[in-house]
Amino acid sequence: MGFTLAEVLITLGIIGVVAAMTIPTLIAKYQERQTVSQLLKVYSTFASAYQMVQAEYGTIDTWGMTATDTGEVDEEGNKIYDHSAQKLFIERFKKYLKVSKQCEVGKVCFPGASYSLDGTLRSEANRVQTGKGDSPVEGKFILQDGTYVSLGWFTNKTGCLYVILPQGKDSVLGKNRFYFDFDSKGFFPRGMKDGHYSFEDFCNPEVNDITSGQGCTAWVIYNKNLDYLHCHDKLSWDGAHSCKEAE
Repeated sequence: MGFTLAEVLITLGIIGVVAAMTIPTLIAKYQERQTVSQLLKVYSTFASAYQMVQAEYGTIDTWGMTATDTGEVDEEGNKIYDHSAQKLFIERFKKYLKVSKQCEVGKVCFPGASYSLDGTLRSEANRVQTGKGDSPVEGKFILQDGTYVSLGWFTNKTGCLYVILPQGKDSVLGKNRFYFDFDSKGFFPRGMKDGHYSFEDFCNPEVNDITSGQGCTAWVIYNKNLDYLHCHDKLSWDGAHSCKEAE
């Protein structure tokens, strides 16, 4: 028995509605799996490079580095930063990485805007590198796979950096921008259970704060999901590690 044109159109309409409801979810899940895969690769690469750096030059606490924040200000009230430790570290660290582009003063390196996990705007798009501020231009570069790397503050014994994974036009903490910390003991994803940036306080999309999202890295690496985007209030290091587990 054949179908009337009306029946065919109704069927196509139902298929279209179902597709419109399910395809965005499938795409989002795929992107989250891609994020996990990319971040695991970055972590493996950086942890290995860091291990080789310390094997060659000694542990970072023996380098005689100075803190980035000098505690002083200039005549206009701007903070004065010491970039010597960052430059030394990046000189030694970069030779173990596959760098395709070095950021330059007077040029745009990462064209997108930057947001916290809760949607707070951190910086506008198309920022020109000035070579000033808390991170030198030498500490900003792009790897061959498209990952953007930016070095953060140093003390005389510790340091940090963040990466922006090659997906999307903007940088969003906890979605494609992730922080790592390092000291003499090794290279670690930020947001570990006993770390300074806790998962509960610094990986919560409901918390309205410019640092929201800085504590997500360890969760993604160890639990291999971004489920905090969907059911953060049901997750914890000592409890459920996924939305499915929390059901």
